[in-house]
Amino acid sequence: MGFFNNLFDNFKAEDFHMNSRMKVKSVQRLFKENFGLTLRVYKGKQFADPDMTISQLDKRTGDKIQANKKDITIKASMNTGDFEKEIKNEYGLTVQVADEFNKYLINDKYTLGQASRREPLIDWLKERDYKGIDDFLKQENCKTLKEYYDKH
Repeated sequence: MGFFNNLFDNFKAEDFHMNSRMKVKSVQRLFKENFGLTLRVYKGKQFADPDMTISQLDKRTGDKIQANKKDITIKASMNTGDFEKEIKNEYGLTVQVADEFNKYLINDKYTLGQASRREPLIDWLKERDYKGIDDFLKQENCKTLKEYYDKH
């Protein structure tokens, strides 16, 4: 099934479209809607002000924000590390992709599509001899991942 999912990610319509005129919180919301993942946006080592547009971010750090007007489109087939580099190259922003609950960062080896299908979590569970997410939740006495993360 993984092969077909990855193939589908390559041909999927444009998943995520952003430009420097968008507010940080809008970019984060759209990223979550498209991929089901959390996008952490930084200005230097601090979280970027969510109410500012990318082009309005202030100069609290030495990082130069590039307020170019170029629109970029990100597809589900893009690896998370390449996505993070693309944002850095185009806008001068540091971003990191985290899971849907913003609990852990997604390893750069996964594509955005794989991460949205929870493949990093499934692989982590397999390495620890769980049969899958349901098996893990049963052993943790939880019905959902949200319930598990709320407890921890």
